[in-house]
Amino acid sequence: MTKYKIQSMPIKYLKPNPDNPRLIKDAAFKKLVKSLKDCPELFDARPCLVSNRTGENIILGGNMRFRASQELKWQEVPVIVMDGLTVDQEREISVKDNGDFGEWDWDILANEWDDLPLIEWGVPGDFECLSGSNEEKLEQDEVLIRPYEKIHVLVSVDVSSSDEVITLLDQLRKIEGVEIEQGAN
Repeated sequence: MTKYKIQSMPIKYLKPNPDNPRLIKDAAFKKLVKSLKDCPELFDARPCLVSNRTGENIILGGNMRFRASQELKWQEVPVIVMDGLTVDQEREISVKDNGDFGEWDWDILANEWDDLPLIEWGVPGDFECLSGSNEEKLEQDEVLIRPYEKIHVLVSVDVSSSDEVITLLDQLRKIEGVEIEQGAN
């Protein structure tokens, strides 16, 4: 396995990947800028991954962090330069570096991390119900639990029986409050 080292590089020597498959929208970008401003050490721990195959330093991983560093007017950022990559390796790294292979343990987040600004830090979800004491959380949970208001039924039939089923569906449509979705595959 090749060992790479983190180095600091002036941003003027870096180029964003023009074919980067990942993007970031306005509100999320603002959160990223704030995140790097509040905790620049995170960038040191997760530097841009750069390929120099073409003679230019093209960012494979960390394009959004790079953009955020430009917004913050930083002069240099941490990078790992990866020599000798093929085009296919560059593309694989671009996707895998941005991949989300794991998932959140919602119970631990709710019970052990609920005092932190999780949404601001990029954890998706609605944590409003996590604020307050345990008694308040239980009260909020009770309010959110309601009995079922509708029953959903899925029926699959052979095409040869479809005429009979259509007749039954027409009868069901006459009942107030019944909604029917039909499809075929």
